[in-house]
Amino acid sequence: MKKRVAAVLITTLGMTGLASSVPVENIAATIHNLSNYSDPARGGTNEICVFCHTPHYSNNSIGNAPLWNKPVSTSITFTVYGGGSTLANTTVGQPGDASRACLSCHDGVSGVNVVINAPGSGNINPSGVILDYRSSGTSSLWRMPDSFAIGKNYSTRATYDLSDDHPVGLEYIPGRAGLASKDKRIDTLGWIVSGDIDGNGYPSIGDLLRNGKVECTSCHNPHVNGVRFLRVDGGNSGSQLCLTCHEK
Repeated sequence: MKKRVAAVLITTLGMTGLASSVPVENIAATIHNLSNYSDPARGGTNEICVFCHTPHYSNNSIGNAPLWNKPVSTSITFTVYGGGSTLANTTVGQPGDASRACLSCHDGVSGVNVVINAPGSGNINPSGVILDYRSSGTSSLWRMPDSFAIGKNYSTRATYDLSDDHPVGLEYIPGRAGLASKDKRIDTLGWIVSGDIDGNGYPSIGDLLRNGKVECTSCHNPHVNGVRFLRVDGGNSGSQLCLTCHEK
């Protein structure tokens, strides 16, 4: 009897350990803490959130990026995966708001160091104010290097080209490409989910979608202190991230 209790206790502790290893939202400990590379003496800032968010004068054209502090063009047309269709005959649209927010740094064209509302009082410009970043001062745009510029085709280096990346702006249709039900519970699989978006009362695939579509933030959380900002513990080890949705 004692051995059985001990075994149960060890198992419970092991499960607790696994749960505690789930990635947590701690942007200060990630490379998205851009203040680490900004010098207030050169027109930069030691504020962390301001590079992406502002409590005032935010960009209200980007609905799925709360209080977004960067100018974003919603009129830019990207070259999308498969020319607009997947092998499963699902239409690939233009990136949605959440993805365009990511691309406002990661397109390889826009300035990472451009914000609408700079720290302080009255330094507001809807077209953008330049902050110092990596010794840029306040007059030079700092663009994402090619290796991190998702909006550039890896082979051709063409800009505004998402054709060689996982499609975004893509409607999630269960059954297509082996996709699981939107109600599939995922916190038990080590995923971190931000809010009950689909309203079913528990963390599920539906909470990863934006307007029913797969976007950059479906798999990545820019605040997470984890592998490539992926929402699942251990990144995509063993293709665990892919296999959560694509039940092959």
